[in-house]
Amino acid sequence: MQKVVIIFFLALAINGCERANGEYQAEFVQDGDSVVICCEQGETFIVRLRDIDAPEKQQPYAEQSRDFLRQLLQDQTFKLKGLETDRYGRRLVDIILVDKQSLEQYSVNKLMIESGSAWVWRYSNDYKLRYIQKQARDEKKGLWALPESQRLEPWLWREQYRRNKKSQK
Repeated sequence: MQKVVIIFFLALAINGCERANGEYQAEFVQDGDSVVICCEQGETFIVRLRDIDAPEKQQPYAEQSRDFLRQLLQDQTFKLKGLETDRYGRRLVDIILVDKQSLEQYSVNKLMIESGSAWVWRYSNDYKLRYIQKQARDEKKGLWALPESQRLEPWLWREQYRRNKKSQK
């Protein structure tokens, strides 16, 4: 019950942060899948891009992934889709860019996979994203151009990092 109440108030806080036109702006891009969002009232909150997993800061291609996401979001307003939160309290979202002239919508999550800047999250059920990832891998885009020895999925890298940390104690 306590968890439900916390999620309810978190959703209220985030929705209270939404701009009048339903659009947001990035305050800061932490890495290739986490963004600090700025509200009109000056408040901020953290979102994580749903269904993708970008390289961790110490991994090869982490800077390029973060920089590509920064480039996509720089000076842009965008819409957020998604109400779930992860265990760290971050809202899991799809960031949607809208072309002001054509009104065409672009999923930033999809663009991150398409460019080879992130992996599809291992528990994702989004088969379209998996297909897009296969195309990026076949075309050796982004991190897929790295030697195989330098390409380790972030979830496996985090497991190794935790194991190494424990063994050093």
